[in-house]
Amino acid sequence: MMPARGASPRPTRRFLALLLLPLAMTLGAGRAGADDKLRQSDTVWKAMDNCARAAIKAYPDYTPEALAKREAQRRLCLRRGNLPLDDGTPAPAAVSSGGH
Repeated sequence: MMPARGASPRPTRRFLALLLLPLAMTLGAGRAGADDKLRQSDTVWKAMDNCARAAIKAYPDYTPEALAKREAQRRLCLRRGNLPLDDGTPAPAAVSSGGH
């Protein structure tokens, strides 16, 4: 069977393109979500590192008393920043300001 006069294979290509477009959009959205999670994780790690640096600066000695005070200072900073403690305790849940 021959195609009708003036018909071309272009509609088939357009049809395939329309079928593949949602798939491409879905893959792109997944990558953007992963990038956002990576940025968020990086921000949390940097904040935790800043807490450790501030505690070291406040208590630079390596005596048992200074080390205990340094750890208390670091943990207080983590709690104030609503950051996770590295002892397996999860960070407090953030209070959402969104109205339902």
